[in-house]
Amino acid sequence: MSLSFTHFSFINQIIKSFLAIVVLISLSQAHANFGCELNQGYELPEDISFNWLCSFSNELAPAQQLSTEKYGAVNRQGVAVIPFEYDSPVEFIQSRALVKKVDKWVLIDMANHKIAEFDFQEAWNFTPVGLAEFKQDDKWGYINTKGDIVIQPQFDSIVYGFGYPRLNENVIAIFGLDGKQGAINQAGKIIIPAQFDDIRRANDILFVSNDDKVGIYDYQGNMIQPVEFEFTMYNGFYSDNQWTNENWLSITKNGKVGAIDKRGNIIVPTEFDDVEIISENTFKVSKNGKYGIHGINNLITPLKFDYIANSLEGPTRVKLDGKWGYLDSSDSLMMVDYDEAYDFSEGLAMVGNHKQQSSQENQSTLWGYINTVGEEVIPLHYEDNRYFHGGLAAVKLNGRWGVIDFQDNQIVPFEYEAISEFKDGYAIVAKKHVEVDDNTTIAEELQQSLSNDSNDDEFYIYYLGDRDEADMKFGIINSQGSIVLPVEYDNVSRVSEGMFGVKKKDKWGFTNLQGDLVIPYMFDRILPPFSHGTIQVDDCFDDEANTISCNSEEYNMHSRQIDKQGNIIFESWGSMDVAEEVVEETID
Repeated sequence: MSLSFTHFSFINQIIKSFLAIVVLISLSQAHANFGCELNQGYELPEDISFNWLCSFSNELAPAQQLSTEKYGAVNRQGVAVIPFEYDSPVEFIQSRALVKKVDKWVLIDMANHKIAEFDFQEAWNFTPVGLAEFKQDDKWGYINTKGDIVIQPQFDSIVYGFGYPRLNENVIAIFGLDGKQGAINQAGKIIIPAQFDDIRRANDILFVSNDDKVGIYDYQGNMIQPVEFEFTMYNGFYSDNQWTNENWLSITKNGKVGAIDKRGNIIVPTEFDDVEIISENTFKVSKNGKYGIHGINNLITPLKFDYIANSLEGPTRVKLDGKWGYLDSSDSLMMVDYDEAYDFSEGLAMVGNHKQQSSQENQSTLWGYINTVGEEVIPLHYEDNRYFHGGLAAVKLNGRWGVIDFQDNQIVPFEYEAISEFKDGYAIVAKKHVEVDDNTTIAEELQQSLSNDSNDDEFYIYYLGDRDEADMKFGIINSQGSIVLPVEYDNVSRVSEGMFGVKKKDKWGFTNLQGDLVIPYMFDRILPPFSHGTIQVDDCFDDEANTISCNSEEYNMHSRQIDKQGNIIFESWGSMDVAEEVVEETID
């Protein structure tokens, strides 16, 4: 099912109204959670303030006296240990702070003793590695926490300073000199002379570039790859959280694509039209419209497939000569004779073959399931089906939907127009409310809506609205096939934190897991799921206070965050217009 512009406009209205409330709540929380925290029972004097990103270091935190705009530091009782006499923030690193006082830069300890004084033009405080940048005679250098100059002032700029030390890595800084960039280590050794247009740090390597071409150096200044590549994502690594070895980067040379690992080593040569990761240490590669699989430094399968899917579980799904199949663990072809096929879920994959109907030229498909070794464990005799979740799958037989288990046993009878996939042990079911012309696709569209239902707020909202348009009644079943909510509601939501949203006569309420109505039918719209015990509910009305649809292009709105007992936690009034921003007034 595709989302039209109208659908997205509606979604956008809802999300903007929701975010407006969230932002207001978040801002109030931010004042409570950000910044330094004193010991319980202590407060700062009225004239003293923390920086909003302040933190305690060595049990002292930088603070400012508002009346004088001078800086000092306080302990966790709010007592000024370093007096408010400095012109820059006082933050201690390795028990030292570099601060400005009038026209001098002073190195002090935590007792406010002056260790050294400098005639710097500019300076920055120490970073966790114990080095501080300073500018003298229009050149930049570094001092340590003893006040010794460890890198003489010689650079036009410091592009990236010495920051946080990283595991098994020499910390380096990027400097600018005569319009070029170079790199220097903490010992003061220039590891890369100022000869590149740009140098950037990423993972264990340095990207260097000249004239839109990129090369790779390590942190000791050794060249790993010459300056001859183009990067599709220059400032970082692709990271796919599905895989444990998640760091790789696509590179291009002479119009061809390859890949490097996080240390800059080429793992897929630059000879393909496209490269995409499909599993740990395995890449999908294509050339001239054909696909193959490339491992680390070698081609595993020839470039002969019509398509290779990014399979998240089980054998990799492939298409060859118009038929779908799978590759087993040794990347050998397995069961390549299906007209339709999907990825594995809970050890089984949906597969189907087209079948000519006897009385029509239309093509139908019979569906079943195979296991990871290619055996058809559930024969291809269903008219439609869905993924297994929690050991159960919705399937269609003789025009009606039911539920089966791994052994093809019927768990839920075939009596529904639509059944969602099971999630958290529950599924939504639907039956016709009024007779619907058999030639329409309402039931099919509804089944697609239910199958795509998710806990993602945007799509959750959309499919709730989609079910509102269907001439159906809805209910909830559990994973044992028992009816939790009878099929009598105008709409229902998925379970969230032990609650179901239920709709009757254009109003939403909430039941518990036993089906008891705990919050009456009183809301025009709900925005599932519950989060930390609360949910947003809305009432929509026109300028004359008449109730109107929340799907309208223009409406006023009363939004509330309520708890599971229906108590109002937060509320606001606002107006919504597709063409305008949300304007809200908070109700205390």
